[in-house]
Amino acid sequence: MVGRPSNRDERYEQVMQALVHCVARFGIEGATLAAIAEEAGLSRPSIRHHLGNRDDILKSLQDYVLKAFRDQTDALASALPDDEPAMALIDILFSDAGGTDPELTLAFAALTARSADDIDLRTACRASISQFEARIAQAIKAEQPRADQSTCDQSAQGIAALYFNVMSLSPLAMSGTWKTNARENALKLLKNLKEPKCLNHAC
Repeated sequence: MVGRPSNRDERYEQVMQALVHCVARFGIEGATLAAIAEEAGLSRPSIRHHLGNRDDILKSLQDYVLKAFRDQTDALASALPDDEPAMALIDILFSDAGGTDPELTLAFAALTARSADDIDLRTACRASISQFEARIAQAIKAEQPRADQSTCDQSAQGIAALYFNVMSLSPLAMSGTWKTNARENALKLLKNLKEPKCLNHAC
């Protein structure tokens, strides 16, 4: 039997959500202890107790955001049906609910910007993106078993790029057709795998 989460676990989640929100809105440099404390509704000493100094905050953000992406990617892949999993994946990614919290995507973007000066962070962010693309490619290959792997990988990269573009620009509140157009472009990448290539205009 799984026990209820402890107050410490709940408080940690409260602090981390406040940190992600502040980074999404103000960037890493703008996510000060004071801003995080105000967002979390806690005292500044309490935030320092949970997050530590500036380097500790960055490491906590990295661990939390990358784990959240990994867990959500795994959960998304596990929820896909056996029939047309790639189509289902695109429907989920480009639905109103989406596959990931937009603030997590913005926090991830902040981490990637910071990774230019941090090789370990860069490696971790690359691994996260690679895992996401691999899961998409896996769904495409399952739906289109005759497609070669490199083509599946290329389509997966395109779908991932469309998805991250939509999510990272969410603060702009683009028109409703923005996400619809991105979804249609993702479907075109999948459709290109389904349609046979014509040789010498014979078909």
